[in-house]
Order: sequence, then C-alpha cells, then structure tokens
Amino acid sequence: MIITSTLVLTIIWSILPSSSDEHTPQQFISTILDIFPQRRWIITLESIMLMGMLCTYTGLLMYNEDSLTPPLDSLCTVTDAGGQLVIEDDTDVLVKRWAFKETSGIYDLPLMDACQLLYLYDNEDLSR
Repeated sequence: MIITSTLVLTIIWSILPSSSDEHTPQQFISTILDIFPQRRWIITLESIMLMGMLCTYTGLLMYNEDSLTPPLDSLCTVTDAGGQLVIEDDTDVLVKRWAFKETSGIYDLPLMDACQLLYLYDNEDLSR
C-alpha cells in the first residue's frame, strides 16, 4: 500500500503544471507544489533507487556465488544429506553387487568408484 501510494504521488507530482492555468485554481496548485520538493528531485530519487537496486542485485549475485555455493570437490555437489554411500573394501564385491545393478534409490555409489568403473577400467574385463 505504501509503495502504491508513493507511486501515485510521484505521478501526480510529475504531471502537475508548474505555471498557473486559467482552469485550475492557483491557490490549490501552489499549496501542493509547496508541500513537495522541486521537480528535479524526481529524477535524482529515481536514479538513486535504480543504482541502489543495481548494487543490491549485483551484491546478492556475488554473495550467492562466493559464499553459498559449495566447492566442486565437496560431496554436497554430488549427493544430498539423505544419501547412503556403498562402501566395499573389495573391488570385485563392489562390481558384482552394485556396479552394474540399480541401487533402488536407497544407496549411492561412491563417485570415485563409479568414475573408475566407467572410465579407468575396460568394461569387458569387469563384466565377467
């Protein structure tokens, strides 16, 4: 409500005539113009608000990118807090039980093991 009334007052302020006219009473216009500051303040205030919005949005973007984004080597970028990692000491057991089967959404395969299975080893040797 405050923003709407401010907008309406700004529009009225900008369209009021600065000189007297025969159709409008001089006393009313001079009283209204005495209440408000000079008209050049419209441009000044709007420019200050626009630059403030620009600085705020730029600052929020930089804060989000620098402070809230986790580093790329963090486990948070791959899985969430509810994920359960499958940890097997023996690679053969990991391959036979988990690597080529669905995890049913309950367990997450460790990222390094999945990358090793996909890119480091030859898949024909592991599927036996």
